[in-house]
Amino acid sequence: MKRFMERSPSTAAGTLVDLLRKSVRDTPDKIAVKEKSRQISYAELDEISDLVAGTLAGRGQGGTMRVGIWLNKSIEAVAAIHAVLRSGGAYVPVDPTAPVRRAATIIADCGMTWLITTMDRVETLRAARPDVLSSLSVLVVGEDPGQTPDDLSVASWADALARGTRTPRTLAGPDPDDVAYILYTSGSTGTPKGVTLSHGNARAFVDWARSEFDVTSVDVLASHAPLHFDLSILDVFVAVAAGACVSLVPESWQGLGAALNRFVADEKISIWYSVPSALRRMVEADNAEFLAASRLRVVSFAGEAYPTRQLRALRDKVPTVTALYNLYGPTETNVCTFHRVEDEDFGAAAGAAPPIGQPCPYARAILLEGDRTRLPDDGEMTGELCISGESVMQGYWNDPAKTASRIVDQPDGSFYRTGDIVRRTSDGRYVFIGRNDSLVKIKGYRVELGEIEAALESLPAVDQAVCVAVGDAASGDTRLAAFVTSPSGAVTDERGMRRHCRQSLPAYMVPDLIEILPVLEYTSTGKIDRMALTALAESRITMSRVRPGSARKQRR
Repeated sequence: MKRFMERSPSTAAGTLVDLLRKSVRDTPDKIAVKEKSRQISYAELDEISDLVAGTLAGRGQGGTMRVGIWLNKSIEAVAAIHAVLRSGGAYVPVDPTAPVRRAATIIADCGMTWLITTMDRVETLRAARPDVLSSLSVLVVGEDPGQTPDDLSVASWADALARGTRTPRTLAGPDPDDVAYILYTSGSTGTPKGVTLSHGNARAFVDWARSEFDVTSVDVLASHAPLHFDLSILDVFVAVAAGACVSLVPESWQGLGAALNRFVADEKISIWYSVPSALRRMVEADNAEFLAASRLRVVSFAGEAYPTRQLRALRDKVPTVTALYNLYGPTETNVCTFHRVEDEDFGAAAGAAPPIGQPCPYARAILLEGDRTRLPDDGEMTGELCISGESVMQGYWNDPAKTASRIVDQPDGSFYRTGDIVRRTSDGRYVFIGRNDSLVKIKGYRVELGEIEAALESLPAVDQAVCVAVGDAASGDTRLAAFVTSPSGAVTDERGMRRHCRQSLPAYMVPDLIEILPVLEYTSTGKIDRMALTALAESRITMSRVRPGSARKQRR
């Protein structure tokens, strides 16, 4: 496939495969991966991944091989990632909570050679999309697959370990520019899009993160993010780069603040990385005192804005030595800017959320105004953030048109258009303003939904606020709807929130609907599910024919 942009070969020092090989040499007996009551050493991880890689390479297609990993987070899933990379292939993690038809779409789209999964998922896929299974080989983890239909090519994980052959040491390893993984994200058309990233793309970020956070073999990293979410790259590979331990957060605990606090304490976690939503739940839990007594020394967050008021609550709960980092970057760029949170971020002049900071050493940033107009490279400016550098993807899998639509060519190279509107401060740091697609027109005015959310979240009785814009089929107008949650014990009402909005926002920005929810809905990656809330707003407006400024009874 055509690369994202024409550039010289990657300058990253080696590949992801090299990281495991080094840790095996340096710390073979160190615990590499922990899962509930199980754990394996680096020597064991090396052996397992090597045996599985031998099985994959036996039927593979060298560097062109794509291998799906459709498993719950586990030692086997992590070992499978390393096995695929060692075999010369690229791994494609499939959301284990996704509907089978979505999983089938991803499997078919990227033309997998192998699928590593469980037998129950094989049977589900066979019932829904037998055509997808007919074109690939399956490596079954867990129960014995038993007698399988003649039209299926099925191998057993247990057999691969018991009777498999280790990867020939003469097998040429991947190059930095070879594809390492393909992460599928939601597409605007409803069809998932595959973001293709190379070993060099990943190593640029991994090597920087290991250095910035000073990760060593004594650290324990929490793996909170699902493996199909780009935050998992730090957990899995920075741990391997340092010969550290990665402890897998049980998937059923990902949204449970009290359970996560207990996990941090019991597993002696020193480095944490997640979306802010998870951290907010941890701070609000009854056992948040576990955080203060923990070994946390780095807590980083990404994926969503972290309101300053809530971030202050986190700072007050974690040990005083804990460094807080705001990491920014879409899947297409890995992390490309960062900001270490300082005392000034909580002062009187602090913004609604901390800055996303300055570009990482391997990234370059420019701002665009409108479609293609480049803004000056210094001074205070507001525009769309565009990123170039070693960490930027090779492109969208099998979709050159979509890839081209995200590129802007400049005299000093090609840049990926993030779609995010940011403000560059006088000292060169970037502040996130909002998505360019979250700018909506209301009565002819341009409205940034994030501004309405910030106004609502400034109320002590509001914990989180999400604003969406929906079309009213009856009137043809665009309506604003806001959904909020309240801290435990807080008392608020729609009338008071609407009055507050009128005091701080123009009349056309006051939501037509404000509804209090017990909890917000989240996606499988832990982000707020804005699509679900938009659908809820549409149903509410359709049922009630809400008029601007009208009050409505709230659901509590």
